Amino acid sequence: MGLLDRVAGWLQAAEDETPDDERALHLASAVLLFEVAQADHDFDEAEFARLRELLRMRWELEPAALEELLEQARRESAEGVSLHAWLDTLNRRLSPEQKYRLLHDLWSVAWADGHIHHYEEHLIRRLADLLYVPHSQFIRARHEAGGD
Repeated sequence: MGLLDRVAGWLQAAEDETPDDERALHLASAVLLFEVAQADHDFDEAEFARLRELLRMRWELEPAALEELLEQARRESAEGVSLHAWLDTLNRRLSPEQKYRLLHDLWSVAWADGHIHHYEEHLIRRLADLLYVPHSQFIRARHEAGGD
């Protein structure tokens, strides 16, 4: 296969990115947000409201698409399967800046009920490591999202 064939293949792959790929990215983000919201074993309405608003704003979703995403993310999170597939999707698709915004959103959901439970902090720290977000950004996101 010549260089031109490879370049043509790469361009075709970029063009072939489907709405399903974008949906997978949205779902991966939503699952992580659900995991943080439930980490303290108290998934309260303030956390869910914040989670919903973040997904709507970040992905500019219409109400029906948002509700479908929330339901699917809730199901995926409830199944308790490994987060590694979701993290792989995010690591492949998000820029460092987008990963920082996701980390900020995770902290924002955790802060929604007015405090950070140590289980929430532990999970967010682990997710930051698995998303290859530097510790300095982990701390900055925490402070920007809610203080402390």
